[in-house]
Amino acid sequence: MHIPRPVVIGGLGVAFVAAAAAVRFTLLQPAEGAPTIARPGAPAPQISLPVVGGGTSNLAAEHGKVVLVNFWATWCEPCKAEMPGLQQLANELHDRPFMLYSVDLQEDAAQVETFQHDFGLSLYALLDQDGDITRAYGVRALPATFVIDQRGVLRQQRLGPLLPGDAATTWSEAWVAAQVRSLLASGSSG
Repeated sequence: MHIPRPVVIGGLGVAFVAAAAAVRFTLLQPAEGAPTIARPGAPAPQISLPVVGGGTSNLAAEHGKVVLVNFWATWCEPCKAEMPGLQQLANELHDRPFMLYSVDLQEDAAQVETFQHDFGLSLYALLDQDGDITRAYGVRALPATFVIDQRGVLRQQRLGPLLPGDAATTWSEAWVAAQVRSLLASGSSG
């Protein structure tokens, strides 16, 4: 049986358009259950990472606490500049329902321990060795800081270093501390 050439070409064209449409819709739709990038006002992505010194973190278990998450690395100069202020905040709030997650990107425990020793730090340091948590939070450069309320909702995010200044300067160390203290005082009913 002979099929005319225009019918064959037309049939191939329809098949091509159908295949292209299927590929387009498949690639544009996120897979069900796929993680999404962290967004203020939405639940914070889960953090379950090895802790320097042993154990595993569990952000879900911190329900009822304000959690400040800081992504960093030992080679990052702005990260080094932020560490003393973050340590001071953690020290000041040690008896409050507050937790600082210091998430190191793709380094090993020995590097982090040496860094903490050299800088006189005792932060709760987590190891994101494969970068999955860093990507889930949408971090593309270090440092990055996130404030999570007592209900596990991401309230604030800073993709970049903290700024110099006082509590009136948005994203200064003092401003971040004021945000944390405000959430602690409110009990996260907001």
